[in-house]
Amino acid sequence: MWTTDYSNRLTDTELLKNVQVAKSLYEMGCYEISLGDTIGVGTPGAMVSMLAEVSRHIPMSCLAVHCHDTYGQAIANIFAALQAIFYFKS
Repeated sequence: MWTTDYSNRLTDTELLKNVQVAKSLYEMGCYEISLGDTIGVGTPGAMVSMLAEVSRHIPMSCLAVHCHDTYGQAIANIFAALQAIFYFKS
């Protein structure tokens, strides 16, 4: 999900698109939505931004993350996601 290139940043347009897709899936009855950084360019800041926006529309208990380690950021991104669970808990 996240970004479509290797720029290491999540644009506002990409963030809104990700939120729209996740919200649509939830409204169709998906009980778990996994937000994937499948090309491994995510950062902890992008992870927090993504979870903050998505959790405004979907309960945090219905979200999962999938992080690749292309640039060695997977553990940091997972740690940021775990912290966000408690901060944005809905």
